[in-house]
Amino acid sequence: MKRNLRLSMIAILIVVTILVTFSGLQAKQAAPGSDPRSGYLKIKDDAGRTIILQHKPYRIVVLSPSFLELLYAMDGKAVGRPSSTAKLDVLSKQGQDIPEVGFVYNINVEKVVALQPDLVIAMQGMHEMLIPVLESNHIPVMALRYKTYSDVFDKITLFGDITGNPKKAAAVLQTIKSKLKLITDKLPAQTIKIAILHATSKSVSLELENSIAGNTAKLLRLQNVAAGSMPVDSGSDMTPYSLEKLAERDPDLIFVVTMGKKDEIEKTMREDVESNPAWSTLRAVRNKKLVFLPSELFLLNPGLQIPESAEYMAKIVYPEVYGGVQ
Repeated sequence: MKRNLRLSMIAILIVVTILVTFSGLQAKQAAPGSDPRSGYLKIKDDAGRTIILQHKPYRIVVLSPSFLELLYAMDGKAVGRPSSTAKLDVLSKQGQDIPEVGFVYNINVEKVVALQPDLVIAMQGMHEMLIPVLESNHIPVMALRYKTYSDVFDKITLFGDITGNPKKAAAVLQTIKSKLKLITDKLPAQTIKIAILHATSKSVSLELENSIAGNTAKLLRLQNVAAGSMPVDSGSDMTPYSLEKLAERDPDLIFVVTMGKKDEIEKTMREDVESNPAWSTLRAVRNKKLVFLPSELFLLNPGLQIPESAEYMAKIVYPEVYGGVQ
């Protein structure tokens, strides 16, 4: 009798062990970030919309070159991309001939629909008007913000979930943060005041801390003289500029981010600095600390190249610590 009872108990333990193991395997096999009751992936995008992907997307159209870089970094592929005058390294590395759907600021929605995507990744603040048309064609759309360092970190994780590669996303994120830590660990204790001018062929503004260059300066614990200023409009990363106010705050170093024809803008600005006596009152100008930053690292979000942006600015500010810019 005792022997039978013992055998029964062993049998029950075996069954329970199998069920627990099976349940564990089921949880591991579920898509990252997914809810079994809501398909492959359920997320809330940066426009506050809830998007449910019923299955892993394979026909993805991205409407920004920045998103193309992230997608391929997570082993994803695109069937459509925006046109670009800049060289896209991801295309040359992957050897992809991806159909174009128009420039990022002028997307041809008919071309997007014709590609029959199962996901469109759009830029928040630029592509919202396309969402109703795409959704009427039963195409899921997520509108994503991509302005700050925090946005990059969040999107690496998101794209890892979309492509089913959360471990790779975590590894990429760890690599970037480790590189940034190596830079910030060497920062001197001193405080440097900086200003970041955003120059086009028609106007000059001051960049706030939520711009790419502003984010980089904040990471390096630099004091942005525009911090706390009122932006030109809600969500903007710029504030109005005046030479008089700049002279009052008297930064130690002035960075310039150009948008447009860099050589022409730089030439015009240097001529203005040399001819306008008001500029000579600024400490940064007297000490020849007016620096034009490379657009590829500071105009648009550098994405996975964030450490390169941080190191570049660190070399400008503290060449005795990080070495000079080549």
